[in-house]
Amino acid sequence: MNRNLILAITLLTANLASQAGSLANGQWQPANCGQKIPAPAVNSKSVEDFNQSIKDINAWQAKAQTYYNCVVTEANADNNAIAKAANAAQDEFKQEVQRVQKEAETGIVKVEKN
Repeated sequence: MNRNLILAITLLTANLASQAGSLANGQWQPANCGQKIPAPAVNSKSVEDFNQSIKDINAWQAKAQTYYNCVVTEANADNNAIAKAANAAQDEFKQEVQRVQKEAETGIVKVEKN
């Protein structure tokens, strides 16, 4: 296999991996954070139930913090990928405009000579 082709495939794969989440119908969802964990209810039927609720809340809070940290990390990765793609498209447009302007200037000189 061509060495340049392998490099291109590797770069394409790395670029796709940097886009963490997905956007559909105006809703963004992280791809690799798992499911959001619902908060537990506080049970105040007895002291024992209440104490267990507090233990459950503390455990949930640690798991939820991990989930939300992941969401922020993925969102930042997607924002960076989007910004890079938009900036590259804008640069491409500027280069095309400059190329067309140069061609037009060359064409004016040709036309004026005739």
